[in-house]
Amino acid sequence: MIRPYIVAAVLATAYMVAVILATFGLSTSAEAGMRQDLANCTAAKGRGSAAACTRVMNSGRLPRAQFYIGYFNRGSGYRRAGDFDKALADFSRVVKLRPNFASGYHMRGLVQADLGAREDALADLDRAIKLNGRQWSTYYTRASVLRAKQDYDAALADLKTAGELKPEKTKVQLLRALIMADKGNYAGARAEINKVISSGRDTAGAYYARAAVAFEEKRLDAASEDVARALSQRNAFPAAYALQGRILEARGDIAGAKNRYRKVLELPVDKIEARLARKVADARLKALGASAADVALNQRKPEPVGCKRFLPATGTIINMDCDK
Repeated sequence: MIRPYIVAAVLATAYMVAVILATFGLSTSAEAGMRQDLANCTAAKGRGSAAACTRVMNSGRLPRAQFYIGYFNRGSGYRRAGDFDKALADFSRVVKLRPNFASGYHMRGLVQADLGAREDALADLDRAIKLNGRQWSTYYTRASVLRAKQDYDAALADLKTAGELKPEKTKVQLLRALIMADKGNYAGARAEINKVISSGRDTAGAYYARAAVAFEEKRLDAASEDVARALSQRNAFPAAYALQGRILEARGDIAGAKNRYRKVLELPVDKIEARLARKVADARLKALGASAADVALNQRKPEPVGCKRFLPATGTIINMDCDK
């Protein structure tokens, strides 16, 4: 079976928070600060965005009817930062405030999958599809979870629907190819991946997927060549480094493999494939005799939620300790 860290991430889109600032009689600098927080919250890029969402919601100027959007954006920021418990709490608030909001269930399902709670994830994704059966990404996400459960036929059925809804999405083709390889159809998997490479879209992901298939077939030279191609196009590619480590390990280059696994642990964990690759890298380092430095690298504490303060008097934002 192709390793689960091969699955590419589904990047959820955060929603714009609409707040009319002029009605509050703010100074120009204070209004600029809130607008910056709104932009950061909407971007939902990580802890800094989560902190911006918190300030927006605590400002007293966000209409109660829009609080579910604030929680949605903040949960997205927490998830991208790897703060899954906080993300789960926020998406639970979203679906409580907006029970018919399909994207809230989709995102909570993603976090449940991050946490390894596959049945809970499937329940949320089923609910999201019942509420809105036209979102290709929800079928893709459910296929990813079903694949992790080795329910390959159900996963392929979801990918068929996702592909019909969004034919141009290469990640649907690549996941379908990987599941074909899981089932032992390596030739079919390569043919599917080669279609993506020929299209010129997401070739880094396609080379990586083809390398993963070759690795499963124990064709180490082909796997090594393709993973190198993937990394030449996308340098910050944790799953590709993890696969490169596996290839080196299979060749008996333990020092080189450890180096690749350490590289995985040094990269950000803002995507699901990065988090899964990190688990693989940590497990392999432990199996190969992790050093104290390796353990310390994996146990790095997450950065605190971006602790910034806007100073209305100067119109600037400064960094501060989180407890101030």
